Amino acid sequence: VIVNDIDNHPYWETFLELTRRVGLHACWSLPIKDDSGLVIGTFAIYYEKKRAPLSADLDLIGEFARITALAIQKVHAADALRRSAAVFESTRDGVIITDLVPRIVAINRAFTDITGYSEAEVLGETPSFLQSGVHDDRFHQSLWESAKAMGHWQGEIWNRRKCGEKYAQWLTIGTVLDELGKAQNYVGVFTDISQSKQSEARLENLAHYDPLTQLPNRLLVQSRLEQAIERAERHSHRIAVLYIDIDRFKTVNDSLGHPVGDELLIALSQRLSTRLRHEDLLARLGGDEFLLIMEIVPLPEGAANLALSLIELQSTPFILPSGHEVFVSVSIGISLYPDDAKTVTELIQYADLAMYQAKQDGRNTYQFHTNALTFAASERLALETNLRYALERGEFVLHYQPYIHALNGDIIGVEALVRWQPNGLDLVYPNKFIPIAEETGLIVPLGEWVLRTACSQAFAWTNAGLPPIVMAVNLSGRQFQSGKIVSLVSDVLKETGLPAQQLELELTESIVMDQAEMAITTLDDLKAIGVRLAIDDFGTGYSSLAYLRRFPIDKLKIDRSFISDITEKTNANEIVSTIIAMAKSLKLDVLAEGVETQQQLDFLCSIGCAQYQGYLFSRPMQKNEAEKMLLAFLHSKESKRPLQIGINDMDANNQNWLV
Repeated sequence: VIVNDIDNHPYWETFLELTRRVGLHACWSLPIKDDSGLVIGTFAIYYEKKRAPLSADLDLIGEFARITALAIQKVHAADALRRSAAVFESTRDGVIITDLVPRIVAINRAFTDITGYSEAEVLGETPSFLQSGVHDDRFHQSLWESAKAMGHWQGEIWNRRKCGEKYAQWLTIGTVLDELGKAQNYVGVFTDISQSKQSEARLENLAHYDPLTQLPNRLLVQSRLEQAIERAERHSHRIAVLYIDIDRFKTVNDSLGHPVGDELLIALSQRLSTRLRHEDLLARLGGDEFLLIMEIVPLPEGAANLALSLIELQSTPFILPSGHEVFVSVSIGISLYPDDAKTVTELIQYADLAMYQAKQDGRNTYQFHTNALTFAASERLALETNLRYALERGEFVLHYQPYIHALNGDIIGVEALVRWQPNGLDLVYPNKFIPIAEETGLIVPLGEWVLRTACSQAFAWTNAGLPPIVMAVNLSGRQFQSGKIVSLVSDVLKETGLPAQQLELELTESIVMDQAEMAITTLDDLKAIGVRLAIDDFGTGYSSLAYLRRFPIDKLKIDRSFISDITEKTNANEIVSTIIAMAKSLKLDVLAEGVETQQQLDFLCSIGCAQYQGYLFSRPMQKNEAEKMLLAFLHSKESKRPLQIGINDMDANNQNWLV
């Protein structure tokens, strides 16, 4: 832009005040351009007089503009190099530059930090000295072929540090071209991803391995069992699945604490692993439950032999890091592929069922799965489902079995026994549904219903003029240990109007002995209400005589298992005689359960047993039949005639004996 006269040029109109103040009247301006023709500045000459340039002037200004352009570009290039060098040195990614051989010509500081090699150790070397041996020659050959053909390569690669440690890195290789477009150098930029790989490995471990024992978890063992089934199907061999459960593990946790329980689980897993073949897989499903997969089992006996070996392995105690010495046993259930099932779910399910059967058989043993176990489990599930609605549907009923005075034949009380009568189905007896009610917690509302119904019935009979007899009601362990049993009994007696002395609460030995000190307090509180207390099934538990003397109880009920054997040549006679003698010394009433023959009754009378209960006198009866018996007893007392009890009829279900 050539302006000979600033004062009269339109470009300068807005600047005239300034130019006149400094005395400028002409301006010659040329653009400064880089090599590509991009304007990077201007070169201008100002004059104090009006003036037009000569051709030589313009040539000179143009030369100065070109020289200035070179100087500016040199400064820019130097700045760019400094910035590139700063990036090259300060980036946390490792950078390596090679020629086309390829020999290393430059590295950055991060390269040294990551690999441990200094610049002096690597310059002139080929990158192959960094190889870890994880990848074969074909991998590296493919890498360089891609870099040459495509101009780049990117991927995960394992290399080795100077200390010898193998590590993972994410590597990007690019080709640097010269001004003619020919390959001049290779540049590799890599990131150390070993920590990320370790984090991935930890997440993988958490997802598929038990954090306590480091055994495969449920998810992984199910996947491995699926793979084992596929192999077994292809090669036509058998698989055994062993479901292993520690017997009474809860006792260890409750008595010694969960940290000691964890130590036991670790020690047990290590001990079990010592008996396994290379192809076997042991996993922890959770809690104290383990699963063992045996592949290639020619005969079921092979699984049985391993189960026996694992059981015998627990005969020596565990010496735990905490210093505790612990003895445990295991129960094992076994299912077989393809004999029992062909799916992962069913094989584990059936082994689980067999394990529970082993526990019912006394623990410390093993059991194979059978179809009967599956049927029983299905039946139990159906019972549990229906049981949850039985109470609200009013399907429970009480039957009553009398207590008899052995010497004079008086009815001194009745025991309330719960039965379940599902609509349109057969009567269900307690041995089938009470264990389920205990496990599910339904025993608490059911027990409250039994207590309230029995007390109401006893009051109704007395109010109707029948003899005021004792009503005996069984308490479950959950009821007794709930902390609410004392207030419940008190409230029920108030609601029903039944005098406290007409209620007798029965508890088993195990209930009161589990937490004896707490039991004494609860029994004292119940006794303060005025109710009678009895120990049921006495002789089957482990009652301490010292505690028995402290329990405020009124009666011992001898378990029927002893009564059934007293006429045989067994030690049952001595046991029953001892219990009766002990009860007398403690000034307790004693009642024999399950008396079925006159011979049994005669023996009991001969050794001083004053009360009995059993089929010899009567089976448990429905309310109406019980009322008839009580009326007959009342009339016989009034007329002073012996009460005649006989078998006149039986109901359609052969359950109730009628008077």
